Amino acid sequence: MPTQTELLHYRLQAVLRDYNMPDFEYIGERLSYISGEMVPWYRIGGAEVPIDAITEFETEESDESDPI
Repeated sequence: MPTQTELLHYRLQAVLRDYNMPDFEYIGERLSYISGEMVPWYRIGGAEVPIDAITEFETEESDESDPI
């Protein structure tokens, strides 16, 4: 059974696959400063963070018929 960290990683990978998000990027696996384990890291804006430092992740659905 996947761990919570693995499930979040899969969810983030799906978001990267399905949406164009220039400020969000997967950058590989490194040692986490939180757990000391090898975990996926992401670049969010200008910050590089391990997945175990991401405490919340919500997506917002937009209706493409709404004017911008």
